Amino acid sequence: MDFFQAQERARRNTKWLVLLFILALLSIILAVYLLFLFTISDATPGQGLLARLWQPGLLLGVAAGVTALVFGGSLYKVAQLASGGGVAVAESLGARPVERATSDLLERRLLNVVDEMAIASGLTVPQVYVMDEEAGINAFAAGTSPNEAVVAVTRGCLEQLSRDELQGVVAHEFSHIFNGDMRLNLRLIGILHGILLIALIGRGLMRASSETRVRSNSKNQGGIVLFGLLLFVIGYIGVFFGKLIKAAVSRQREFLADAAAVQFTRNPQGISGALQKIAGIDATRMQTPRAEEASHMLFGQGVSSLFGLLATHPPIEERIARIEPALRASLAGAARAAPMAGESEGHEAAMGFAGRLSVTPGGVRGSIGTIDAGHLAYAHAVLERLPEAVREDLKLPRGAQTLLYALLVVDAPDPETVLRAALGDEQDAAILRSLDHLPWLREAGRELWLPLLELALPALRELPPDACAGVLAQADALTRADGKLSLFEFTLLSLLNHQLGERRTAPARTTDLAAIRGDTALLLSLLAHAGHADITEAQKAFDVACARVPLDGPWTLFERQALKLDALEPALAHLGGLKFAFKGKLIEACVAAIAADGHVSVAEAELLRAIGARLDCPVPPLVAGEMPVLAN
Repeated sequence: MDFFQAQERARRNTKWLVLLFILALLSIILAVYLLFLFTISDATPGQGLLARLWQPGLLLGVAAGVTALVFGGSLYKVAQLASGGGVAVAESLGARPVERATSDLLERRLLNVVDEMAIASGLTVPQVYVMDEEAGINAFAAGTSPNEAVVAVTRGCLEQLSRDELQGVVAHEFSHIFNGDMRLNLRLIGILHGILLIALIGRGLMRASSETRVRSNSKNQGGIVLFGLLLFVIGYIGVFFGKLIKAAVSRQREFLADAAAVQFTRNPQGISGALQKIAGIDATRMQTPRAEEASHMLFGQGVSSLFGLLATHPPIEERIARIEPALRASLAGAARAAPMAGESEGHEAAMGFAGRLSVTPGGVRGSIGTIDAGHLAYAHAVLERLPEAVREDLKLPRGAQTLLYALLVVDAPDPETVLRAALGDEQDAAILRSLDHLPWLREAGRELWLPLLELALPALRELPPDACAGVLAQADALTRADGKLSLFEFTLLSLLNHQLGERRTAPARTTDLAAIRGDTALLLSLLAHAGHADITEAQKAFDVACARVPLDGPWTLFERQALKLDALEPALAHLGGLKFAFKGKLIEACVAAIAADGHVSVAEAELLRAIGARLDCPVPPLVAGEMPVLAN
């Protein structure tokens, strides 16, 4: 199952959860109805038991009230998570963001592992959080889309795991990102909040009544306390169904994520070692009171379960046993192993996209949502090649800004004049620092420019919203200083707007086939013209690409002079709201357009990755095997 099928499956699999939700709702309605029936409702003298049990008016009122409460609570929580995303989940569990400039060596190691995995997969570098108060070993990934993810680990995870084990855990969480589990997990938190509200209200009544009774020395609060206790007990119907739903969703997905961690890292010892360390009692126990609602998205169990019943995770022994075949094969072949990623072969991988992946529609589509040894070697080599001055600037928002400005003027005939015109002389220090980076950028080659931007984005995201808006305005001014917008400049601006602009809402899905066809034709026309100066060759590339789009024609190639890069931004926003099944075919069509002549320039590869990011389909670095890669 590839990335696109997994995303669609995650979207569809919520349907059967509705059945469990309805069953939980009906059970709660019945229990609350019986509570009201025997504590509040008055019986008519001489009324039989059956007549007393059947009171349609009361049942209708209870059903309406409970349904409104549960649905209202669920909708409120879903809306809250949709606006806050993974950040809201991380903060609710007591996690704090890890600053890029952290001096904590363990946190630096964590950032390095996450950066390496993100570059290798083509994913936007996730925000990284640490739960300082949690001594157990645990982690989670949360977010509304692959490119807006958060990865969080406990302090125990940092202190007790080796680098290989930590990489295995991070790879496990990246699998959840790629498999669409994050979106499903957020929906579960919203649904569970609604069916747990009865228990929360009961607990609140007991607490409030007890406090009032103590302050007023009143003995008349006993009834309210008892009523609150009964509501709390009834609320455990919701707790039971919540655990049932989470157990049904999480168990198989944990096996898949463990297997993916082995596949991604090619190092079974990493994830196996981490699992062995959480095999002890309470090794994954979370202290935060909010752990129960998020237990289904954790690396380990996180909360206790009655004799293992309704546990959200499979037994650790079974998870380890599933990895054992790969672990034995890895140990048996250790003596014959190739050089470690990032050693002798890594530098070459970073120098010229050397590797195994063929730039074909099927090859690129199949690489989305996966990581292989070649991509990890490439990512490791990119990080190793960064000069110390660049590393230091990547830690701080202001330093990351200077690198961004340098990327925007690296090809300018007179970079200093362009910088001063766009930034003003009051930013003299930033201008001079940007100019200092230019010699290295030109020597390194543009293959490293896009990864450098991706590494700068986490520090830029630490800026307050008004400062982010200022950075976007300055970047726009710099790209338009020469009166034209190049492919690289568009790629850079698109990624910046995607990450630093106002938080996006989910794109509205459209069924207007004419609009979808027009946006698709614009996108494929741009790619066809970008890689083919000859109109005949551009038409051939366009036709080959359109043949892969699951829409009927007619298809018309836009004239080169009619194409505007600015028009691509809204087109990508519209296409981003379509189903992943369509987006998978669209990615194939894009690859067919740029590879039609057997050559893929660095600019085309960068543009493809920017398009993938806007469609929430992270395209890993293009590693050319059969096709030569030409510098643009």
